[in-house]
Amino acid sequence: MNKTFIKYALLFFIPVVLGYILIECITLSLPSPYEKNEILLKQNSDDIQTLILGSSQMSHAINASLLSETSINLSSGDQHHDTDFKLLKAIQPRLSSLKTVILEVSYSHFELPHNGTDFWKNSVFLKYYDINCFERRTYFKDELIYLSFPRFFSEMMIDHYITKEDPAAFNAYAFDTLNYNGLFKDLDYDESKIADVVRFKINTEENLDLFQNNTGLFFEMLDFLNVQDLNVIICNTPMYKTYLPKRNTSILKRRDSILSVAASRYPSIQFLNKEEDTTSFDVRDYWNQSHLNPDGASKFTKMLENELSRPH
Repeated sequence: MNKTFIKYALLFFIPVVLGYILIECITLSLPSPYEKNEILLKQNSDDIQTLILGSSQMSHAINASLLSETSINLSSGDQHHDTDFKLLKAIQPRLSSLKTVILEVSYSHFELPHNGTDFWKNSVFLKYYDINCFERRTYFKDELIYLSFPRFFSEMMIDHYITKEDPAAFNAYAFDTLNYNGLFKDLDYDESKIADVVRFKINTEENLDLFQNNTGLFFEMLDFLNVQDLNVIICNTPMYKTYLPKRNTSILKRRDSILSVAASRYPSIQFLNKEEDTTSFDVRDYWNQSHLNPDGASKFTKMLENELSRPH
C-alpha cells in the first residue's frame, strides 16, 4: 500500500478520533442520573430494598432520597415495560435485600410500542449499569454514549455549558432537585394560560395489537415478581386537570380492566393510583400536564412511603 496514502489517512483519522474522544468525555461529564445510580449500585447494592421502574413520569414523581428504605430509581424518559423487565431481571440478583418493586402503568401504557432492542438508552444501561438490553452480543461502540443519540447530547452540551437555561442537580439517589423549568413555570403557573394550551403530548390512538402484546409481557413480569416473592406496588402518577378529559376512554377502560385482573390474580399487589388526584396536587406541583416538578414529587413520594410502610 502506498506509504503516502497511509500517512494522509492517519493525518485525517487521528484528529477525528481525538475529536470524538473529547466529545465523549464532555458527554460523560454532563450531570447524569445514570452516574448517580451507578455509584449507588456499587456502594449500596446490599442495602437496597426498593427498586423503582418506569418512564419519565416516575423519575419526575419519586425522590428516592425521601424514602425510609434504601431505594434506587431506574426509571427514565420513554422507558417501557420491556426495558423495565430487562433491567429487573438483570439487577435483581445484585440486590440481596430487595423486597419491593415499584411499577408504572400509566393511562396508555398498554397501547404504546415497547422500546425494543434498538432503544438508544441500551447504550446508557450497558455503560453505567453493565446491563445488556440489546439482546445480542455487544461491541465497543455500544458503550459510546454520545454516539447513542448525538442530537440529544449535543443539545444537552449547549444547554449545560453555553445557554445554562435548564440547570440540573441530581442528588445521590438520581433525582433532579432543580427540575422546575418546564411548561408550567414558563407560563408562570397561570391556570388560565395553561387551560389555553390545547396541544400537548398525550396518546389517544387505540392499538389493540399492542394492547395484546403489552399486557402479555406485563403479566409475565408480574409472574416473575411473584416467583421471586417480591412485593409489588403499581403506580399511576398525578396528571394535571386539563390532561384528564383528553384521555381516550376506551384506552383508559382497557388499562383499568387489566389492573383489575392483576388485583384479582395477585391479591398481594398494592396500588397507588393518583392519576386523577386533583385535590392533593395543585398547579405549582407540575412541570407540565403529565409530569410533576420536585415540589409535587415530595408529595407523591410521601404517599409512596405510606404504601411501603403498610404490612404486606
